[in-house]
Amino acid sequence: MKIYTFNAPEKTPVEFLYPLRPANRNPEFSQLIAQSAWEEVTNIKDCDIAIFPNKVFDPGDFTFDSSVFDAVRLAESFDKPIIIDATCDYDKPLIIPHASILRFGLFKTLKLENEFERPYWTKQKQKEELESLPVDTYSSKPSVGFSGTTNSDGKLFKVGRALPLFVAKKLLAKGNIARPIDLRLKKGMSHRLRAAAMQFLSRDARIQCNFDITNNLQDYYNLANPNRNSIEAIFNENMSKSDYILCVRGVGNYTARFYMTLNAGRIPLIVDTDKTFPFEEKIQMVKVPPESLSNIADFMIQHFESVTTKEFAEMKRENREVYNQFLAPHRYIPYLIQAASSQLK
Repeated sequence: MKIYTFNAPEKTPVEFLYPLRPANRNPEFSQLIAQSAWEEVTNIKDCDIAIFPNKVFDPGDFTFDSSVFDAVRLAESFDKPIIIDATCDYDKPLIIPHASILRFGLFKTLKLENEFERPYWTKQKQKEELESLPVDTYSSKPSVGFSGTTNSDGKLFKVGRALPLFVAKKLLAKGNIARPIDLRLKKGMSHRLRAAAMQFLSRDARIQCNFDITNNLQDYYNLANPNRNSIEAIFNENMSKSDYILCVRGVGNYTARFYMTLNAGRIPLIVDTDKTFPFEEKIQMVKVPPESLSNIADFMIQHFESVTTKEFAEMKRENREVYNQFLAPHRYIPYLIQAASSQLK
């Protein structure tokens, strides 16, 4: 596979270029690096696929890099497929028909054929810790976990968090309604759904709830947060005690927790805000429509009681296998490149 990268910098943030950048190889992608037979070429005429080596939206302020249009036009002029990286919480439409577009938080009802939902990838250390968790269930009572925050700063977040629950459920249920709303309001409403889901689950005596709210430790995804290691340890311990993991969207219509749940061999309990999941048909999960949030415990109990203990453990093993076979970077990135290469055929 010959790849043209539009003069990517040596320290490119684009994960699927790591095998081409010896000075910037990331250990989390060691398997991908070891198995890839890719060659970077200096002329687009010689490539099998082109990659735009910058994030189209700045992850901080969502500034759009309009030079992507020049790259796409050049690729199109040589009839070459091109992948562009638009992964961030920004969910505004990006209409570039010739390109394959990698995104976070795609709405299922609005997803375009040339858009791909990208899994979340943890550091290798955390992946190995999640991978080591046993999947056997030792109790007749199912357990559900959540480790994370339900709070944040900002006026618009607080407005969204304070809205009545029925408003949050209605506005986040479908992409065509949710997409135009300010991201900060959506984050507040998403956290409202998180808190409500945990309240409804906690009231049900049929369920063991393991909820570790880390509001005092700030946002895990803020790389400057000195408490990241502590949050990670709490998260992993929470996973170890739980059969199901509550997964609710955050700023974008995306939950990194979903992918870590699969890696840990757990069952995602999804509050389904019109979400897209790659390889969804292979994944064991429980989906709860927002309008049915007050009955979330019933959805979980019905799922748990529909299988034997042996079948339940096998479901959890299947989820871990799906993650490793289809969603881990050394599997998903080659799939993406192959799928993008086929777009023009």
